[in-house]
Amino acid sequence: MSSVPPAGFGTVLVVDDDEQIRGLIVRLLLPMGHRILQAGSAEEAHEMLEAGPDLVLLDMQLPGKSGHELLAEIRSNPRTRLVPVIMITGAATHERKLKAIEAGVTDFLAKPFSPEELAARARALLELKFVTDALEDAEQVIISLARTIDARDRYTYGHSARVSLYAGLLGERIGLEERALAAVRRGGLFHDFGKIAVRDAVLLKPARLTDSEYSEIKRHPREGRDLLQNMKTLAPAMAVVYHHHERMDGSGYPDGLAGEAIPIAARVTTIADVFDALTTARVYRGALSREESLDIMRAEVRKGWWDGRILDEFLGVLETLPEDDERLRLLSTPRTS
Repeated sequence: MSSVPPAGFGTVLVVDDDEQIRGLIVRLLLPMGHRILQAGSAEEAHEMLEAGPDLVLLDMQLPGKSGHELLAEIRSNPRTRLVPVIMITGAATHERKLKAIEAGVTDFLAKPFSPEELAARARALLELKFVTDALEDAEQVIISLARTIDARDRYTYGHSARVSLYAGLLGERIGLEERALAAVRRGGLFHDFGKIAVRDAVLLKPARLTDSEYSEIKRHPREGRDLLQNMKTLAPAMAVVYHHHERMDGSGYPDGLAGEAIPIAARVTTIADVFDALTTARVYRGALSREESLDIMRAEVRKGWWDGRILDEFLGVLETLPEDDERLRLLSTPRTS
């Protein structure tokens, strides 16, 4: 068993049923200092994927489960979906290559291959994977910070996570495409991120806010956008962060957008945000029941504030998400460690 590589090096999984070719690839990669895992079949490789490889070299032609099937498995697993995969091909047909491209292959390496070509492709894709990992690590820090912002007030613990859950289910129900659905889910997590710039004296005030204090609160969508906009992985969620306080009649903020000009991801998140705010206790009032909250939201639809069609769809979401649902309970229970 290979030892764990030092920092700056990665793990490479080589999957090929030809022991000679597999051995050649291993000998060519070992001088690079990476940890090398070997599998002679897709079935054997399955367990090794749990080790979290940084690169997979995968033979297209394998006995039993094919290389295409293993590639699909890699892409469907959240743990490995971003791992680059080089598919090793012999006399592959155009159709087989096209099938691999559609399944998410990163690159091809044709047999016979030169040592220089193998090393160059592996080096480039490993560097790309390390950059991706760094971005994901940075995003996890931001997620933790967003949770910390919620936790400034014991009444809002778990608010952003619940908004993400509600909005994601609502987005699925109305048929949002995958990119928009991801924007809704991430936007829900980060929609109040700008409140990091709001003073505790204002954010936690139990009495009515003064005009100047309310103006400070109203800056949080712009503050959130400015703080997060340089993170490219969060770019699709910026419409939610910036526009979740717009109203259908144009009376919202920060830009006073109206109707369909408000991005659909923001309109979906607004419904989730308002509902969660009403149904949870706040420093200035107790929690309202679901029915009381929905009555208020229906009245606000009549005022022209929210998208009534989306609120109608939200009722269907609530029918599948009872108040004692385990997902809601977990998101509302503070961690003890």
